[in-house]
Amino acid sequence: MKIAYFVNSSKSINWGGQATSKGIKTLVEKTYPNAEFIPLDLPSFPMSKFRIVRTVWEKKLAKAILTDDRKGVVKYLGKLNIDERFFNGFDTVCFNGEGAIHAKSGHLIRLMGMLYEYKQRGAFVSALNQTVDLGNNDFLKAVVKKVYSMVDYLAVREPVSQRELQKLGLDPALVGDAAYALGAFSEEKVDSLISDLDLPEKFVAVTGSSFLSRNKTSVKLMDRLLKEVQAFYIDMPIYFLANTKTDMYLAKKLRVKYGFSVFSVPEKHDRAMAVIAKAYIVIGGRQHPNIFAAMQGVPFIPLQGNTHKMEGVVELLKYPVDVLRWEDNTKFENAFEKMEKIREKLNSIVEVPKIELICLDIHTKKILNE
Repeated sequence: MKIAYFVNSSKSINWGGQATSKGIKTLVEKTYPNAEFIPLDLPSFPMSKFRIVRTVWEKKLAKAILTDDRKGVVKYLGKLNIDERFFNGFDTVCFNGEGAIHAKSGHLIRLMGMLYEYKQRGAFVSALNQTVDLGNNDFLKAVVKKVYSMVDYLAVREPVSQRELQKLGLDPALVGDAAYALGAFSEEKVDSLISDLDLPEKFVAVTGSSFLSRNKTSVKLMDRLLKEVQAFYIDMPIYFLANTKTDMYLAKKLRVKYGFSVFSVPEKHDRAMAVIAKAYIVIGGRQHPNIFAAMQGVPFIPLQGNTHKMEGVVELLKYPVDVLRWEDNTKFENAFEKMEKIREKLNSIVEVPKIELICLDIHTKKILNE
């Protein structure tokens, strides 16, 4: 078995991307110990400064998919810097959808074209580990429905996305995010990973969100959150976990005002998980830091992201706190108070999934369906 793996997020600065790719690799090694696992690094888009040209090619690629014009699919994939070398020699595809399958994604059409061509070449294709949020875009829904009707195994990482694909007439499995496959760290591992950080005994870990941007509006929204955090957790310092360029931008703008420490790149996901394991609570809209918190039995307060992924995580975990909107700062204190009342019994309420297999062939698919 020669497995083409993409989207390869192992090199991302994003801790969630690092963790999910490691989780998938771990599952592949366990389920298919003799397989050849080959991560594919996809090239940048052509003419990146001329988005309108790329949009024209993407629309033509989408139409080629919908009309089963394979020559057109190959042609426009080539225009988008995907040539035949990405397809030659692979009998299996492990597609890590993560956060790329949503209406504002600049990658969705190219990825759908690749999956289409792999299926035309006879590969076993698994589309896994994804949130699907296509909003009201009927054109994208048609493309995704067409391609996902062709794949051999289809899974989403949370139930909101499962219902979205079911509305398209598809039948996706529900398999939690691949990061869950890494499992919780032992206290010894946590201590060994962060022994050099001199963390305070109690601290509040705050994250950003894909909902936020590098602008004044987002600075104001983060400012409101930090103000509420500092007022409620009055004796605890804030530790800001900056996982993206936007997070780092917001941290830079507000660090002096709130005097927090920043944990940021080039730190890796395992160290981030260890920091979270030591936190009193995690507050923010980053999906994977909240997942890490759940894995380690640490309470978290979820805020919205740029898709319904956080709502999906909360539903999957049966988490007893609703996702907060960034504009609803009047509700922050109520959520903090609720968490204090239930934190002692939280671990008996939350259901963290255990993921032990990955489906990349017919045999494993039958096992999972039994």
